Amino acid sequence: MRRFASLLVLCAVFPLLLFALPGCWRGKPKERPAPVVTAVAQKKDAPYVLSTVGTIKASVSVNIKSKYAAHIKKVHFAEGSLVKAGQLLFTIDPAVNALSEQQAGATHLRDKADYEQLERDRQRYKTLADQGVISRESYEEKSTAAIRARNAMKASAAGASLARQNLAYNTITSPIDGRIGAALFDEGSFVKDKDDILAVVNTTTPLEVSFALPERYLNEIRKQLAQGPLTVQAAAPGMERHPEVGVLTFVDNQVESGTGTVRMKARFENPEGRLWPGQFVNVGLVLKTVKDAVMVPVRAVQNGPQGTYVFVIKDGKAEMVPVTVGFRVYDALVIESGLSGGETVVVEGHLRLVPGALVAATPQQEPVVPPAPAPSGPAAPPAANATEAAANATRPE
Repeated sequence: MRRFASLLVLCAVFPLLLFALPGCWRGKPKERPAPVVTAVAQKKDAPYVLSTVGTIKASVSVNIKSKYAAHIKKVHFAEGSLVKAGQLLFTIDPAVNALSEQQAGATHLRDKADYEQLERDRQRYKTLADQGVISRESYEEKSTAAIRARNAMKASAAGASLARQNLAYNTITSPIDGRIGAALFDEGSFVKDKDDILAVVNTTTPLEVSFALPERYLNEIRKQLAQGPLTVQAAAPGMERHPEVGVLTFVDNQVESGTGTVRMKARFENPEGRLWPGQFVNVGLVLKTVKDAVMVPVRAVQNGPQGTYVFVIKDGKAEMVPVTVGFRVYDALVIESGLSGGETVVVEGHLRLVPGALVAATPQQEPVVPPAPAPSGPAAPPAANATEAAANATRPE
């Protein structure tokens, strides 16, 4: 009976051994490559940019006002539209001024007629006085009356001109080319004060950007300005890859004691109208350009116990390479040492890697660095300084 039970156990275990033994014969499982995304370290000219935030201002801003209190008869523009210098904006009710102009004109014609009559009398009295028919005193009285009439005529002529000018103020035109805002008074509204603003016209091409930088950069900025104009980049949020490019035009003559900053201004032609007055923008002052700098994506640089490093792919394997980070150019970092350019570095998938690990690399689609700045078109966006770049290097995934 015992022998029969042992036979049953052996029959149950034997099939299991048949399934297990082939696994032992296959040996150690093969290592799977770690999937990563890679980019190539590029060697390009890198702009060293001081970054800050600025405010867009119209280079010329005009408040449209009425010369006197009156009713708004007609509004001739579409709110928010572009207007030309001399374009009709408002018509003020001309009734009062039209009557004043007629009255002043009639007064001038009356004074002119009086003067002409007295001038003829003066000439006639002069002839009679020369002949001795009348006294000299009578002639001088006529002469004085003619002079008074002439002066009265000149005064009424000035009054008529002023009345015509006031009548011309019933039509309000734009003094500049620009973009007009909202009409602050509707048709039929009464403007009771000549200081009331009817609308505002701002220039949009060109524009100015006002910003401030810490005083520690002042000496270097002045040094670079002595060698030539400095380029300034401005981009609204979301447009950092294609900022507008302008020129630094103003550096304040003093440091703000409360903030330790220096106020500056830059002029932008803004041909496409992408910048807008009153808008907050990211501003970058291009202090200098580093020639043939090695740049990698920000995500490629990792922080470790020994400092910053990147994973470089060689022969299908990952190698850890210590690097020294310089400054940042948009989404790329300048590498001062550790890379020479042309290396393939890992930008995604660091957690799966150890030195010597097999990798399955997929190149990233976006370029490492956007195009270089151009005076009349898109440019490389603002960058951080060296200290900020090192602080902003990505942490391990």
